[in-house]
Amino acid sequence: MYLAEAEIDNNYAAFSSDSVRKQELLNSVLKKHKITEAALDTSLAWYSGHLESYLKINDAVGKRYVDAAEKLRLKEGISSKQKSVSADQLILPVEKDNILLKSSDLRNNAFSYKADTVLNRYGGAYELRFTVLGLSDSIRRPVVTLCVQCIDTAFVKRDTLSRNGLFTTSLDVRQGKRAKKLYGSIYFPEVNPEMTVLIRDFTLLYSFRSQNPPSMVVQPPK
Repeated sequence: MYLAEAEIDNNYAAFSSDSVRKQELLNSVLKKHKITEAALDTSLAWYSGHLESYLKINDAVGKRYVDAAEKLRLKEGISSKQKSVSADQLILPVEKDNILLKSSDLRNNAFSYKADTVLNRYGGAYELRFTVLGLSDSIRRPVVTLCVQCIDTAFVKRDTLSRNGLFTTSLDVRQGKRAKKLYGSIYFPEVNPEMTVLIRDFTLLYSFRSQNPPSMVVQPPK
């Protein structure tokens, strides 16, 4: 599934407009390993209650792929410092890409994030992407907010986290509008002392060309 997600990242323009192709690729991984999507969901649900085991596995697999990717970069003469996902897309820097959230970490029931850079870009599309683990029936659906602050306007997108697994959301900024900041939050309507949620591969992306029809909420800056 890591490799399939990487393939989707590296061919974002093709996969973003072809949901059938994306699903076929993910289904091919399940077919190769002879499991169903329901079995994968059941496994993720089990690991939601055993996050320490999941983190050990995730760290080992992540290190393996980082090492393999670095060897491939060296072979092809590509610097590991390059941050381009594709020709028209950039990864924006964030403080952490793996976050373990407990109730004590959530100020006002929310986890706040931002891109650690000044944007100064006109138009384009912004995407938030991560994998979540640890959601359960006892946690009301968290609300994910993505906001692009321009000089005179804020573009805002809100979604809910309904299940464990890969989550993506995006919004377009109108041409002629210059973005200054990218930030947002994950708000938990209610928390309990036993709650532990893992956010893995937290990624913010910028695409030079818009990907979606303009359906975002536009608000004046606070």
